[in-house]
Amino acid sequence: MNQTTDADIKDLLEDICYKYIGPVLCVFGIIGNIINLIVLSRQQLVESPYIYLKALAVTDMSALLFSFPFMVVSREAITLSSKWYNAYVFLPVVNFFTASSIWITVVMTIDRFIFVKFPIWARWRCSRFSAQVRVWIILVATVLISVPRLFCYKVVPISVANANVTVTDLQGYRIKPTDFRRSDYYQAMNIALIILIHFLPLIILCVINIYLVIAVQQARIAREELNLRSNMESEWQKDQRRFTITLISIVLLAIVSILPAAICDLMVEMNFGLKYSKLMQIISNLLMWLNLSMNFIMYCAFNKKFVRVLKDVMGRSIYRFRYSLKSVRDQSEMTTI
Repeated sequence: MNQTTDADIKDLLEDICYKYIGPVLCVFGIIGNIINLIVLSRQQLVESPYIYLKALAVTDMSALLFSFPFMVVSREAITLSSKWYNAYVFLPVVNFFTASSIWITVVMTIDRFIFVKFPIWARWRCSRFSAQVRVWIILVATVLISVPRLFCYKVVPISVANANVTVTDLQGYRIKPTDFRRSDYYQAMNIALIILIHFLPLIILCVINIYLVIAVQQARIAREELNLRSNMESEWQKDQRRFTITLISIVLLAIVSILPAAICDLMVEMNFGLKYSKLMQIISNLLMWLNLSMNFIMYCAFNKKFVRVLKDVMGRSIYRFRYSLKSVRDQSEMTTI
């Protein structure tokens, strides 16, 4: 009875997360990342740190775009197209974009550490071009490590021999693990990828983020001791300090989302705690979608330069809309006369 109750609770939680919370987060995140791209493409935000934020917006938005059809349509459907999408599009593509997002965050954090530790050297060496090169290296590397996921599952017809189905269900399809997915080679490779995509970034982000928090705190104390007024700081110094605070918030959210995913993947691969692996997977997926969706909120909360540019973009858009509306109205009046 308890096992049935536990299974029912897990199924209910899965439905709530995938049918309601997940799609809402996806829509919010897609809209937020579109706004991020528009704002980050402005000339006022051309420094190298914003190159990373722009790449992060692209990868996050792409992961959400490919996740939305899975949650809304293909997760429970048994059609050939839905299962094909799940096996050959959703799983490999979303894993590629989330891995890219994680490592872009890691490289951006390392850059910020170098800048805080060696500001003069970093100001000249951490250029826009070097940031673009690093982003492309990350994308190419994550494509290469994501290719094996294309061969993990295959789509097969549902049959009485392999599922408890009724006669009317026999036209459906399901996803079946391939021999490659069950091989020792894949198990070893997957453990290596879990370390590379989850545990290594987690360690780097935790260590550097602690350093950045301490550095920001020490800088604040130093300004107070020197009685340094806000207007005595250069605008460039203010922007760099605000970006560091923004990055700290992004990294904290990334850590919260990566940790459950790392634990869940390791539990599955090590065949440990399988009773709770499904629940952990639901929670880790939800936190990952939350992480992919919340950067717009972080920018608005901690980065005044981003907010200034956002207000400028919105002001120009409203002005253009009103001007076009007025032009249409004037044209209509002239036609009437």
